Amino acid sequence: MSNTLLDGIRQEDKQKIFECLSQAIGEDRQEADAVLDLKTHVSDAFLNWDLIYRNLINAFTKGNLLLSTSKRGMWEVLLLFDEQSGLLLSFMRDTRFKTIKKSKHKNQPQYIRSLVSLNAELQAVNKQQSLFGAEEPEDETQLNRILDELCAGFEQKIDSTVANHTLVVFSNHYGRIDSLKAYILDRDLDIVCEQDWLDSVKPIMSNTIETVDYKDNHHAPVLKQKALERLHEKELVALKEQELEKQA
Repeated sequence: MSNTLLDGIRQEDKQKIFECLSQAIGEDRQEADAVLDLKTHVSDAFLNWDLIYRNLINAFTKGNLLLSTSKRGMWEVLLLFDEQSGLLLSFMRDTRFKTIKKSKHKNQPQYIRSLVSLNAELQAVNKQQSLFGAEEPEDETQLNRILDELCAGFEQKIDSTVANHTLVVFSNHYGRIDSLKAYILDRDLDIVCEQDWLDSVKPIMSNTIETVDYKDNHHAPVLKQKALERLHEKELVALKEQELEKQA
């Protein structure tokens, strides 16, 4: 199927999303590990998501896209809404996406079911054969309620009759984004259309991971001078923004 729907997303927004993800899992994560002096990494994935969400919030609070965050149990969901294209964007790692696709409807996260319900009028051309047979009908009232909760943080109500959902799926290795795709899915989570955003975004030359030194036997990472200078600059910018907010 044509990618007409996904073509509505501005190239500058694709680039900004790519930069937010790259910065979070690369330089920001390295800096966080150095500052926190972590000895274990039990919450690796959660820390990465906090960094990703922080970068997206900072980038789009005054950007082209509207932004909403909401809690779902122990998890938080961040959504971006593009008024121009009518697309509601959410984010997921590729490993999680593959796991959910293989699950029965009743085992899939309700927030995902509610988001893809926006694509009710769409259907993938190439349908995957179900491994589970007929699924129980979904509670549309429940899905609509969850969708309203997810979108409650937007300044204006999202019109579900014209909006469609887009899932931005990414993967990373060694501190770099190595896959970044946008999918529009039907209600069976089959792909209606997709785009590979790595084909169009520009690499971040300044985001090269610094080689770290290790002292004694403690294995505590120490940043090179260039990375420390960038961390200090970010701290100064954050303090300046806080002062401006106080004066506003």
